[in-house]
Amino acid sequence: MTTTVNSDLIIYNDLAQTSYLERRQDNLDVFNASSNGAIVLDNALIEGDFRKRAFYQLGGSIEHRDVDSTGKVTGKKIGAGESVGVKAPWKYGPYQTTEEAFKRRGRDVSEFSEIVGVDVADASLEGFIKYGIQALSASIGANPDMVVTANIEVDGKKTLTKGMRKYGDRFGRIALFVMHSSTYFDIIDQAIAAKIYEEAGVVVYGGQPGTLGKPVLVTDTAPIDAIFGLLPNAVVITESQAPGFRSYPINDEENLGVGYRAEGTINIDLLGYSWDETNGGKNPSLTEIGATNSWKKHATSNKVTAGVMIKLIAEDVAATGVTLNKSTTSLVVGADETLVATVAPSDAANKAVIWTSSAAAKATVDANGKVTAVAAGSATITAKCVDGNFTATCVVTVTAA
Repeated sequence: MTTTVNSDLIIYNDLAQTSYLERRQDNLDVFNASSNGAIVLDNALIEGDFRKRAFYQLGGSIEHRDVDSTGKVTGKKIGAGESVGVKAPWKYGPYQTTEEAFKRRGRDVSEFSEIVGVDVADASLEGFIKYGIQALSASIGANPDMVVTANIEVDGKKTLTKGMRKYGDRFGRIALFVMHSSTYFDIIDQAIAAKIYEEAGVVVYGGQPGTLGKPVLVTDTAPIDAIFGLLPNAVVITESQAPGFRSYPINDEENLGVGYRAEGTINIDLLGYSWDETNGGKNPSLTEIGATNSWKKHATSNKVTAGVMIKLIAEDVAATGVTLNKSTTSLVVGADETLVATVAPSDAANKAVIWTSSAAAKATVDANGKVTAVAAGSATITAKCVDGNFTATCVVTVTAA
């Protein structure tokens, strides 16, 4: 009977780590080139819970010099600031399998480690981007001077230029737009629809389509209701400690098995913003990284901060009608029944209705559609949409108890 020994597991660890490193290098090379330098993924050993760096603050300008003056001039100080990045830990797995699951398929068990090694490289890359976008959303979102609102259907290509205006004469420094796939297709659809001439299948489009010639990172880890316009080095995600990999035997179950897990850390640094050690603390979770009070602006000018956030708003969906679950009903005096009003369409922004009775002496109705029989006779109960004044009615016949 063969027994798994440590030497077997070292091979698995080596296979997993090799698969991880090869895949990770491919991912880094492709991503850094595609992001146009706005989101940088890097590897460097960083000690401690934070990375702190000092920088000079000047922001000077030239002034008029009077060539006929002999007056004294007053010296000016050079300021200094501190940039703080934060270290965030991550984990992967554990994943486990029986050896039998691979042997039955005629595969070597070592294949398990190769599979998870590739997957952890992909999963960590996606996770790093998610951490970076959360940090950008929190920091920029907390700086109202760098947040604008737009409606793609109404504003069209101005959706993006609204954000670019925040950089004034430095708008050309925006290196990358980041957006959710749904938003990207909305922009492309709008650009296609905004043609200025079409005849016999020939279309002439007005201006540059879509994203004004700027590269776009399309990721569904981005919020669906926001677009980010980022400067170079807007966010730097650094794998700041060597990742750890473990394959381990599972010998206390019915079938022999093997497991795999990994862990690591990243440092997040934002252009123009610092991690707030007091509010954010150390070893933050993804939620804490995405909290607006975890970041603070240290840059003196918004033109040298990470980017601009374009908050997307949509036109409210108007009500188009209302129906009741009954058009007639009968009650005895003292009894009650609740009518149900359904406002169309299902995504209408305002589904409120106002209930009235044509004969409150016969039957009353409250704000929730509850009808109470009062006296013999009949009454018409009406539900009226607050949005659009659409109505639906139900005739209530009341009989003596």
